[in-house]
Amino acid sequence: MPMIARITFCFAACLAWINASFALAETLNLGTLNEGIRSQMRVFQPLLTYLETDLEDSGITEVRLVVHPSTELMADAIARKEVDIFIDSPMVVAKVAQLSGGTPFLRHWKDGHAGYYTVIFTHVNSGITSLEDLQGRKVALEDHDSSSGFIVPVHMLIKAGLELKKLRAPSTSPSGNNVGYFLTYNDKNTMFAVASGRADAGATNQIRYLDLMEARPDEFRILAISDQYPRSVLMHRPGISKLLLDELRSSLKSMSDTNEGRTVLENFQNSTRFDEFAAGSKYTFAPIFEILQDLEDAGIK
Repeated sequence: MPMIARITFCFAACLAWINASFALAETLNLGTLNEGIRSQMRVFQPLLTYLETDLEDSGITEVRLVVHPSTELMADAIARKEVDIFIDSPMVVAKVAQLSGGTPFLRHWKDGHAGYYTVIFTHVNSGITSLEDLQGRKVALEDHDSSSGFIVPVHMLIKAGLELKKLRAPSTSPSGNNVGYFLTYNDKNTMFAVASGRADAGATNQIRYLDLMEARPDEFRILAISDQYPRSVLMHRPGISKLLLDELRSSLKSMSDTNEGRTVLENFQNSTRFDEFAAGSKYTFAPIFEILQDLEDAGIK
């Protein structure tokens, strides 16, 4: 190849590399649901800092946290490309995916657990021994965007043939054979509502329930246990760069291989690792989307 041709070729290659680098130079926005950003910044900062450094060669100049209080607002932000990656529980991720067109792509071992299941429980003195006994009773649930505290237990009650109706206040009595429910907005509030008799039953995940049993042994009875679902999930927005997504996937999955990465994981929600869905994303989320459809058919959102 003539010298001039070689110089021209090298210049063009360098120019293409520079253009590609600038094209990738961007801010990566991670999103989660919460009422306030300050508390979540303390939780997410170790992960944000780690990714900002690890993805520097991929053109990422900043990794930021975006917090919204509802699935609807988060889905809107994702659709506007203001959020690239969304991290939350599987049912919530599924809701946001339906609204935004996003795709779940990694499993997050939050609190050291790959999966979780929901426990519907009651006080041993309630006289309730089955879900059917909850007709005409009150159930304490967390909030509409909680997987283990609302979405899964509501689906369990519906599948048991029960009709649910939201109460105007916790002190309101259910009408007829309906199961009345009220929102507590916190796992601890749910457990207190059952322990104090303000609710006849409540729902939480098995980790919280085991903590409750350790603190107050022999006071509560399990009425039903759900199937197991991923503990936490990452979803990416539509149209995200495949190159960036591959780099991000590699960065997250390799964190558990180094001392630095393991330390960051531990400081981020007591995590253990990020990995692929054992059965694949589509197979894992098929029953989750069915749950959301059943709730929509029942008029519960």
